[in-house]
Amino acid sequence: MIRVKPWGYIEESFVARIKAIVEEFQARIGWEPILLEVNVYPTSERMMTRIAREAEELGVAVLGSFPVMHEAWRGWPRIHVSYEECAKLDEKVFKALLVHELAHSKLHGSPYYYVVSVDADLLEDYGREALVVAYMASTAVKDFEVFELLREIGYNEEIASYAAYVKPQLESVKCNDLIGVLELAKLITPHVVMGLEVGSLDVSCSSIVGEVVNALKLLPGIEDFDEKVKFLINMLRAIGENR
Repeated sequence: MIRVKPWGYIEESFVARIKAIVEEFQARIGWEPILLEVNVYPTSERMMTRIAREAEELGVAVLGSFPVMHEAWRGWPRIHVSYEECAKLDEKVFKALLVHELAHSKLHGSPYYYVVSVDADLLEDYGREALVVAYMASTAVKDFEVFELLREIGYNEEIASYAAYVKPQLESVKCNDLIGVLELAKLITPHVVMGLEVGSLDVSCSSIVGEVVNALKLLPGIEDFDEKVKFLINMLRAIGENR
């Protein structure tokens, strides 16, 4: 069952767009989830207030902020959509963002993918920032898996639109520490999966992007999710240390 729920006034045409994209995704992948919530909020502030409140209640340590978000903290997949932000987007970009989160719902719709173990040496070296490192590595791994799935079911144009959408963020990334390198890894996942040109990068990233690409390409050879996250952290730490 898929439930699209407006949290306040949302134009009916926007809700209809969401339902159409969801139905198309379901048809392509042949998927009928037991429960998937798509929560639509009038403003980003209202969306983040609710999500932050739940994160605090459930002990979620690190929280991102995006126009369309996915999580499964309560045991089932939930997508959150900011009408305020998404109404400004080009139709192709909005569809790209939504199918991206729908793929997360299919692949990562349980709490297992939101509880990442942190090794003792990582805590020793990074302190509380180790939580951010683990969070960013897990999102990079999950995004790589998402784009692989979207490519398999024919969403090539949407992957290209997503890559174009993150281009400004990618150009501003600084790879001066592990968190920056992980941000680079996360943002280039659509490029790696589709073999797209990464484009202009800060000099701190351009010198290592080839090694980061090679590390991402090795992920499909690892079956366990936790092991993929640990592998990526260790590979990217080594890249940074060898510069």
